[in-house]
Amino acid sequence: MDRFRTMESYVRVVRAGSFTVAANQLGLSRALVWRHTGELETRLGVRLLNRTTRSLSVTDEGRAYLDFCEQMFRQIDVSEHALGHARTEPAGPLKVAVPKSFGTVHMADAVVDFAKVQPRLRVTLILEDVSFRRGYDFVERGIDLAVRISSLQNASVIEHAIGSIEWIVCASPDYLAQAGRPAKPADLSGHACLVHVNVAANDHIWRFQGLKGALAVKVTSVFASNSALALRKAARAGLGITLVPRYSVAEDLASGMLVALLPRYKIAPRPLFAVHPRAASAPQKVQVLVDFLRDWVAARDVN
Repeated sequence: MDRFRTMESYVRVVRAGSFTVAANQLGLSRALVWRHTGELETRLGVRLLNRTTRSLSVTDEGRAYLDFCEQMFRQIDVSEHALGHARTEPAGPLKVAVPKSFGTVHMADAVVDFAKVQPRLRVTLILEDVSFRRGYDFVERGIDLAVRISSLQNASVIEHAIGSIEWIVCASPDYLAQAGRPAKPADLSGHACLVHVNVAANDHIWRFQGLKGALAVKVTSVFASNSALALRKAARAGLGITLVPRYSVAEDLASGMLVALLPRYKIAPRPLFAVHPRAASAPQKVQVLVDFLRDWVAARDVN
């Protein structure tokens, strides 16, 4: 016999003062409610009710057990209400991983703003360039959501496009004075290049769009990094030409420390993704963060 159902039947019988009324309230037969109470007494080893054909009274043990049952039901109601509240106001820990460069320049501000409007969440922001290749990587590291500037193209994760990142080819004036300025993408094959790794399927192939269509050139790497800020430093030091997100070099372009190259050729923006393990439904706290980040990026120039 279901313990919860027998307890519920017992409480209804006592409060109604009648097996018939309690059965009607529960949508059960009178015989089944009677049986529930009998099974409960057998399991507990005490008499809870004194029954006659005309009256029903509660024993001392029955009164104590009634108090216990009602307290338990109240606690269930409180817990269920808390769970329902959590669906509309997420609570608990939330761990987010963001690439170092983009996180330092932009995404740290976004996550801080999110934490301010979601005080019930305990947010942890991890700034590191981590390659998530499968859903289990998230579980193993305790990560709820990762922000990436490249697609994982893996069925075990779900990717939400939350914006796009503009990329630019640039170099320092000192490098250009020594090596010359490329006039077209094909010229890059003869230059020292600084390559951003772990972004594209082939990091050494740089793709452009010109008046005559798409162009691709294979570059020679003299320095490579998975950090746009490290590539910025290498470019400023005159090591070569780099292809990096515009946000990482915007100040240097404005000051003249770096020079934008190949202005007649466009580089397609690359999508910015929020990624989490695939599940029947994303946890509410994760979905709320995805929506927040999408709105936050749309309202600001993160390029």
